[in-house]
Amino acid sequence: MFNSKDVKKILIMRWGSMGDLAICSAVINDICKHFSDVEIQLNVEPPWDKLFQGYTRFSKIHNIKVRKAPRLGSTRAWLSMLRREKFDLIIDLQCNDRSMILLNLARLFGIAPKYRMGTKSGLAYNLEASPYGEKVHALEILRAAAKGLGVDCQTEQPVLSIPNEYQQSAEALLRENGLQAKSFAVLVPGSSLSGAKKRWGVKNYTAMAELFFEQGVESCAILGGPDEIELCNQLADRIGEKAVNLCGKTQLLEIPVIAEQAQYMVSNDTGTAHLAAAADIAMVVICGPTDASRVHPIGKRVATLQAPMECFAQHPAEQCMAKVSPSQVWQALENL
Repeated sequence: MFNSKDVKKILIMRWGSMGDLAICSAVINDICKHFSDVEIQLNVEPPWDKLFQGYTRFSKIHNIKVRKAPRLGSTRAWLSMLRREKFDLIIDLQCNDRSMILLNLARLFGIAPKYRMGTKSGLAYNLEASPYGEKVHALEILRAAAKGLGVDCQTEQPVLSIPNEYQQSAEALLRENGLQAKSFAVLVPGSSLSGAKKRWGVKNYTAMAELFFEQGVESCAILGGPDEIELCNQLADRIGEKAVNLCGKTQLLEIPVIAEQAQYMVSNDTGTAHLAAAADIAMVVICGPTDASRVHPIGKRVATLQAPMECFAQHPAEQCMAKVSPSQVWQALENL
């Protein structure tokens, strides 16, 4: 039987990617509010620990690389951290084979916390998560663990605490490129190379930019990571002088600041969109082979448009993604 009075120190685990952690930040915020008088630490993988560096609620952030790391070394590091910190409760929001193996090893060595909660049941856990249905959004799965602890989950968008240095550097970047508040739209044409089928395509983003200009938007800022520079360059060349190519020039915590200053944002299903959802901006995310109902960024002003998923089994991804038109995107933005 869980007794919250026994809990003085909590570890929240979530390794995931940028998009996963942006969604997870909403649940983490609810957990921190519920356990307001309890010491809380966070276990994430680098470089995503940077997303929480301004979040003063955590007494420590353990950026231990577990996935795609030498198994023996990462296991030793993680178990040593557990032995040293002596937690009363672990909330496993990763809840995969790897995290369950680590928790079971902790049980075997007698260093597991008294209480262990995951998003699903298993030998590694001794607390029951709240039930959820099949094919639900990632947010509801994460909330299952929090609700099982009695947490009232109310947060509906990512919660990031952005240090002043990133606020100032993002604003300086906007000034240097002549981007005035609410005068520009943000375009995110890329995705990871492994997710190239999720891209809406340069042709569609160019048409979207032209539609923005017709509606009085002065310019389009293009965001992307280092592996998307060639794609962003192609789009900037197609759009012309009204394009401001910021691809590869931004830091993680500058993205929500830039998004906050923009009038609109259009993106593929990518981590950048999840991070930008922390800002108050009208955003449309275009999903293709991924199910929008399960992966869309969370936020009050976020809409998703779904390319027909069955199309991708029979036709090239470019042809399927083109079934979402710029006019549909504009209509969705207006509805927001």
